[in-house]
Parts: sequence; C-alpha cells; structure tokens
Amino acid sequence: MQLPIVAPAPVVTAHADIFRDLFVNRRQFRHFQHYLTGLIVLDNNSLTNISRCVLESADKTNLSRFFSEAPWFHDGVNDRRLTSLLQQTQAVRGPTACRLRLLWGPERGPADTISRPGSRHTSAVRVP
Repeated sequence: MQLPIVAPAPVVTAHADIFRDLFVNRRQFRHFQHYLTGLIVLDNNSLTNISRCVLESADKTNLSRFFSEAPWFHDGVNDRRLTSLLQQTQAVRGPTACRLRLLWGPERGPADTISRPGSRHTSAVRVP
C-alpha cells in the first residue's frame, strides 16, 4: 500500500530553498518538492505513482505538465545542486574526489544523477 504524500519530506524542505529562485512561481516549486519527496519515500518512484500519491493536487496531471510544459530551468537546478553538493562535502572530500570531479567534468559521473542508484534512470550511466 502506498502512503500519501501530504507535504514535502523534512529533508526536502530543509534543502530545497536554494532552488526557489529557479522557478517561475510557488506552484512550480511545490511540484519540484513533491517530486523530490516521491523519489525519496516511495518504493515505486515513477512519475505516475508520485502523482497518484500527492494529496495536495486534485488533478493528477499537474506534476507531468510541470515537467513537460512549464518554463523552469532544469540546467540551473542541476548546476545549483552540484554546487551545493560540492560546498556541503568540501570538508570531507579527499584529493581523489577532487581529481575525479575534474576528470569527469561537470556533466558526467555518479554525482550527476538525481535518481536513486540502480534505478532505470541511472543504470545506463557508464564511467570511462
């Protein structure tokens, strides 16, 4: 049985504010928070299932339309995510991690995925 998503997960709420200015309005930002929450808490983290579990929206196509039609800056979200990740882990990263990041570049490597490792979205990632 799937549990409903009644609000963004606390970890999402705590860290999502850095992305707020990348969305045109509050509703888009809320869809982003619900999507991230669904990726974290649901076993089946497909867009259809996440949409079905979000109680806040009466129209289950809102999340799908957000990804396909709404004007939001996905490259900006990814750049901001990577910058935040690097800042938060700077104290614990070793010199090897820094070298790997330079070799892979900003658009490649395991840190560049927003999905869970091993999911259908990340299983095709290949590292040279």
